[in-house]
Amino acid sequence: MKLTFTLLILLIAATGYSQKIKLQLNLQKDSTYTITMNAKMDIDQLIQGAHQIVKTTITGVMSHKVISIQDTLYDMDVTYKSLVMNMELGGKTINFNSQDNDTTNIMSKAMRNMIGNSFTIMMSKRGQIVTVKNTERLFAGIFKGFPAIDEQKKTQLMAQLQQSFGDKSIKGNLQESFVIFPKVQVDVKSNWTNQTFLEAAAISAKTKTTFTLDGVTDDAYEISGTAVIMADKVPEFKNSNKFFIRLLNIAGDNVTKVKINKKTGWIMQSNVKKHIKGDVELKQTLDGPILITYPMVIDGDLSTTGN
Repeated sequence: MKLTFTLLILLIAATGYSQKIKLQLNLQKDSTYTITMNAKMDIDQLIQGAHQIVKTTITGVMSHKVISIQDTLYDMDVTYKSLVMNMELGGKTINFNSQDNDTTNIMSKAMRNMIGNSFTIMMSKRGQIVTVKNTERLFAGIFKGFPAIDEQKKTQLMAQLQQSFGDKSIKGNLQESFVIFPKVQVDVKSNWTNQTFLEAAAISAKTKTTFTLDGVTDDAYEISGTAVIMADKVPEFKNSNKFFIRLLNIAGDNVTKVKINKKTGWIMQSNVKKHIKGDVELKQTLDGPILITYPMVIDGDLSTTGN
């Protein structure tokens, strides 16, 4: 009787035990993993009492081929398969599409010339984007097949593309989706905190996110997160449309929902909703005085699907 009672207690304890889970990427060499990113950003600038609103949507399909695995790091060749950008400004809508065969749309043609050119990222098993390199390959031959345009327009076009597809911008977008994994094993309803840094265009900010493992399904882990966004170091002035600007006094928050594949750790679905506010300082020349300071509010919605 005593033995039976002891076994019963052990059985109850074993049944009630929650097995710890190691959340991380488990990718295979020479395998290719794809994500489709849809980034929407609404910018509201209050300039001299008038709201100036810019709405931008960028959609891109990216393939990630694992070239090598070094301990806890993955070296990947990343290639854009398609790119679409839509912008609404001052009642006008501008569309750029890498699959558009309209030879008169210079930006679409430039984006089409970026397709298939690979760059390199190094990502840890915890999803940290360690390095983004060789993005200059994206712009190699970008003016191939272009009609004759002057050097000033080429320089402006290159600057616009590098602002959206340069090392820092790509790193910032990728880490929004992937820096979700904890340092230690967790169980359902466990919490952990990660911190990321964003330095792109005229913004320098850090995000502190508290994640929760909400649940486990047959094929996925479901994770949610809430974050506080704050200023990091003082950003430098950046050239933007013949002016120099930077964003100060940054504050905000975001909410994250992620579903990752149980086998690979790769993102199946992800959504990040972001709200940021700050103050813009604007100069006409880099060494000149500040002409105007005005508030800016940014609302972003980044959705990602992967396989």
